[in-house]
Amino acid sequence: MQTIHVSRDFDTDAATIFDVIADHEGYASLPGVRAAWLRVPGENERGGIGAERVIKLPAMQLVEQIVEYQPGESLGYRIIESPLPIHHLGARILLQPLGTSGLRTRVHWTSRLRGTTPIAADFAALAVAKQMQLAYRGALEVWARRLG
Repeated sequence: MQTIHVSRDFDTDAATIFDVIADHEGYASLPGVRAAWLRVPGENERGGIGAERVIKLPAMQLVEQIVEYQPGESLGYRIIESPLPIHHLGARILLQPLGTSGLRTRVHWTSRLRGTTPIAADFAALAVAKQMQLAYRGALEVWARRLG
């Protein structure tokens, strides 16, 4: 099994960051993402629990289902459709307020997966995990620039 964790500090409050992270269609502005949209709306909120978002990449398409939605606190999802040789155990983006002013936030993005190939499953999972780690770092960079 592979666990990915990246984090970044933002000079912005957690609620503002959550709004950017929960803007599923906005993922289309991230490096390597060609398009992003909601395929199925959430149960109680459009992008909330149960929502399914489609992420179109250059060579593939992923479908992620939102499994945790706590505005200003956390967003969790898991990949439910993918051509990758992995089983995605889930990902969580956690917003940690820093200091007492509430104007600084640390974003933690953690994801877990395991390979599904009959041979070299660990190698396949490691290769996918490395690419996901780069993508997460790129997303945090884009969001940091956007939030100034």
